[in-house]
Amino acid sequence: MTFLHKLARRLARLKDLTPIAVAAVSLAAAITGCEQAGTSTQPITPTVSQLIVSPKAVTLQPDQLQDFMAVGLLSTGDTAQVDVTWSTSGGSVSATSTHGGRHYGQYKSGSCGTYQVTATAHPGNKFDVASVSVACTGTVASVVVSPAAASVATGQALQLTATPEDSAGNPLSGWAMTWASSNAAVATVDSSGLTAGVASGSATITAVSGGQSGTSTITVTTTSVPVASVTVSPASASVTVGQTVQLAATLKDAGGNVLTGRTVTWASSNTTAATVTSSGLTTGMTVGTATITATSEGKSGTSTITVSSVPVALVTVSPAAPTVTVGQTVQLSATMKDANGNTLTGRTATWATSSAAVATVSASGLVTAVTAGTATITATSEGKSGAAAITVPAPVIANPGTVTNLAVAGTTDTSVTLSFTEVNDGTGQPASYDIRYATGTISWSAASSS
Repeated sequence: MTFLHKLARRLARLKDLTPIAVAAVSLAAAITGCEQAGTSTQPITPTVSQLIVSPKAVTLQPDQLQDFMAVGLLSTGDTAQVDVTWSTSGGSVSATSTHGGRHYGQYKSGSCGTYQVTATAHPGNKFDVASVSVACTGTVASVVVSPAAASVATGQALQLTATPEDSAGNPLSGWAMTWASSNAAVATVDSSGLTAGVASGSATITAVSGGQSGTSTITVTTTSVPVASVTVSPASASVTVGQTVQLAATLKDAGGNVLTGRTVTWASSNTTAATVTSSGLTTGMTVGTATITATSEGKSGTSTITVSSVPVALVTVSPAAPTVTVGQTVQLSATMKDANGNTLTGRTATWATSSAAVATVSASGLVTAVTAGTATITATSEGKSGAAAITVPAPVIANPGTVTNLAVAGTTDTSVTLSFTEVNDGTGQPASYDIRYATGTISWSAASSS
């Protein structure tokens, strides 16, 4: 049995139903029959030969929800698993669910009129269209715009409202409203009735609905609405030395409306800690706090700025590996840098030695060699450390020498051979000599080692 024959038989059994019900029930019945007859043998294909939407036509009230169903069919009349997208010429429609090859979309419109709901299958771009009529109650006899007349300053905005009414003056709902300005150079209006003053003058704002219209006369003046409050944002901020934060000032009138085009002056209570430009850009200078104030027409707002130091990320000690003889000193220095490699000033370093027996270090980094050996001198700042390796060499021992024909106790004895050792203790002092011979020891100090 062909698909058309199957569908015709089901439509014949539904002749007593409403047209909308016939379409919905017949389509569902046809789908069920086709699925039972062909699902087990007919392979699923991504391309359909037909897409059917049900119901085909409905009449709704404003904001009434309506479900539509779309089914993709193969040339055999069997359903196919395809993707379906929904669209509409008015109102809104969104996909809600998919089941057994059926795709459902839910439609809603708050405005009166006749619209189309379209389902499109992918791939293949097969589509079907349903008609929706949104019926509004009553007939629009007039449109009332409120306020009927108003003044607004340049740069300010005013919300207008429009109400469609029947001949008895009863408000009507669901009717679409369009807005227009007679002079957009003076005042503009958007689709919701929000009217903005552009330049000095007057303009007529018109609202149209159901073939009827209402108006409001808007006078735009250059007289400024006084500033009632100034708010600075952020209200508080933390920056490190050298960093910036952009502050913004919001000005409002007594009604809470935002004011634009006004002059704002900026000031810092502590320029040592933080400075501010005429645009509100604030820079941290030194550790501390400052109150940044924005003032307009005698009204002010503030922001509290806390400035902290840039943390130390690296400490280096120089020289990194000096050699110092016993009793001598060397001055070490510590350099602190931030994470970006910038040198930091005004930071404190503490010094320590790994072996005070070999070398000591003062609070300023002055190292004194004590005895032969090695020691590590460490400088620490804000939890970060750097080090230098100190080497203290042992004293230098000269090779033994021989002296002959030395007069001993006033007697020259050429048979006496003396030896001596030159000792250099590394202090820079004159060397000492230890002279030994067969019967005793003679010791003295020389002015030099020569």
